[in-house]
Amino acid sequence: MYLKFAPLKTNKTGISGTLFITNFKVSFVTSLPVDSKESELHDRSLQNHFLGVHDVCLSEVDSVNQFFEGSTKKKRLYHNAPLPSRLSGLQLVLKNLRIINFSFKFTPAGEDLRVAQALLHHAFPPTIDHLFLSCGHPPPPPGIPDFCMAQDWEREIQRTRCPNWRVSKHNEFFNLCSSLPAVVVVPRDLLDAQLEQAAQHFQGTRPPVWCWGSLAGAALVRMAQISPSITDKMSVTKSMGTLKRRKLEEVSQQQENRMMGLVHRCHPKKLQPFIMDLDQILPSLKDIQISYMKLRELHTPDDPTQFWEQDRHYYSRWESSRWLSHVSKCLEGAKKAANAMLHHNSSVILQESEGRDLSAVISSLVQLILDPQVRTIRGFHCLIQKEWVALGHPFSTRLGHTRNQVEEQSPVWLLFLDCVYQVSVQHYAALEFTSEYLVALWHSAHCSLHSSFMFNSINAKYTAANVLQRENPHQPIYLRPVWSWWGENRSLLRNQQNGATEDYSEKRSSSREAFLNVHYIQNLLDSLSASGALMRISDPLSSAYHTWHRIKYLLEDTGSLPFDPSLSLVPLQLDTSLRIDVSLSSLKPWKDCFCAWVSEPATLTLNESESLLKCTTTNPQHWKHIYQIYHTLKNHLSESLTNGTVN
Repeated sequence: MYLKFAPLKTNKTGISGTLFITNFKVSFVTSLPVDSKESELHDRSLQNHFLGVHDVCLSEVDSVNQFFEGSTKKKRLYHNAPLPSRLSGLQLVLKNLRIINFSFKFTPAGEDLRVAQALLHHAFPPTIDHLFLSCGHPPPPPGIPDFCMAQDWEREIQRTRCPNWRVSKHNEFFNLCSSLPAVVVVPRDLLDAQLEQAAQHFQGTRPPVWCWGSLAGAALVRMAQISPSITDKMSVTKSMGTLKRRKLEEVSQQQENRMMGLVHRCHPKKLQPFIMDLDQILPSLKDIQISYMKLRELHTPDDPTQFWEQDRHYYSRWESSRWLSHVSKCLEGAKKAANAMLHHNSSVILQESEGRDLSAVISSLVQLILDPQVRTIRGFHCLIQKEWVALGHPFSTRLGHTRNQVEEQSPVWLLFLDCVYQVSVQHYAALEFTSEYLVALWHSAHCSLHSSFMFNSINAKYTAANVLQRENPHQPIYLRPVWSWWGENRSLLRNQQNGATEDYSEKRSSSREAFLNVHYIQNLLDSLSASGALMRISDPLSSAYHTWHRIKYLLEDTGSLPFDPSLSLVPLQLDTSLRIDVSLSSLKPWKDCFCAWVSEPATLTLNESESLLKCTTTNPQHWKHIYQIYHTLKNHLSESLTNGTVN
């Protein structure tokens, strides 16, 4: 028998049950009631249909500590270090800032060590190949392009209508760059042979690639620094003469200038591009990791005494972590880039080391600010798939999915999600998704059930899939993306609505309802109240038609909610850009993420909390009002069509 203690308890009382360790999860089985907080947070995860309330995916485990009965002392355990002869209990520190304590007080001798050994062995694999990966038959198509085929990029070029760029298939076998997708968008005048030659002079062999643009010709380009960089000069000097080193640097500089010149010539008006050296203006990966470690310590107290001690200095410790300062700098960089594209029609080149980390943050935020489609759930998924997954953000390395390369860990992905959260606070009705969905995406990045955030590149994912296929030759292998959650669960909202007209507390538990922004849907409904809008609702060429079908997809089970691949592409419009306040005073601690598992979070004062609740929290009564308006409008349209009053 094992005991599981609730967070921030004194470890004197707990629930009893049986503990199982597999190569996938820690599973605690008990017949006792589930803690309401655990149940609520579990319901709003993207793996709630695969994992139980008391289950923890091993890829979520950040560290394992030994704790001692009657003491606040703890000692970290490592996979390759000897274990003590007896363990009184284990503490799991999870990557979602949660702590779970298991006591072995009533466990037979020897069982404690077997559990600890199995946990340490499977939770920290040496390579990604040893990680448990969910595979099997594919769910319904999620409708999200993977940006690994030429047609995906061609559709994006068509949507933005950005001229003078082309799709290159020269990386089809990853011979050009292992961290880029098989196809990339490059300047129209750049030949594939020239592309291959130029790539050798950039870090990670990552040449400049297009990721977004506008009809007026402003393009958003991600680009690595030239190689060797300044930081590599010492190592280069040791292996070659000074003259040879200088010659190499000159050639690399020439290639960099040539690539920037091609970006310049791609602009219809031949305007000079705006070059942003992100290594100079944004925090380093190490700075981000240090800030995150401080916040993790602040939000994972061991006991009530430590909690109340931290609570007294909560805001000062938040400030000293400099996390919000990093968020502010990223938002400021994105704002400058967006202004250059919007107001000056300048192409923007985002340059950093290998172009795989903070360039993804800035590029994504620029598109969120300028492109209304990115603010929908489908558009946001396409953005993440394009900028983060396809273009090779090293998720496995940065999020510590394996026990190697610990010094290279840095939660760049969390930094980006926090930036998006700040946008959602300042523009509470602009995004189709909620802060809770951003939290769910952060948590899903640590769960191997979803393959989207498990690998360093598309190439690494293909390699892992091929290994699994060889090991299971008679079973088709499918690594499910995180976006498939919507397709697999598209009947969830409808099932909870049936027979629950009055019981809105049951509807409140719907994770979909928590993920969809009620204020965004309210705006869609309000737009139909404009003069003459309802008369145009049956015209496929009108905006009212698309708005009404969008509402139907969000509120009913009419297809692959919330995706509708059958709808025609909506051309990019830059007249709906968002204004972002990047000052530190305007930024808020992301309590839904960092404080989710703290029993009594010290997050905001009462007045601040109430003001945020009015803007961001999903209110059951608001949802009830939305459904009433929707069904009233639906009945009215049905009657009008029957009577022939709507053409």
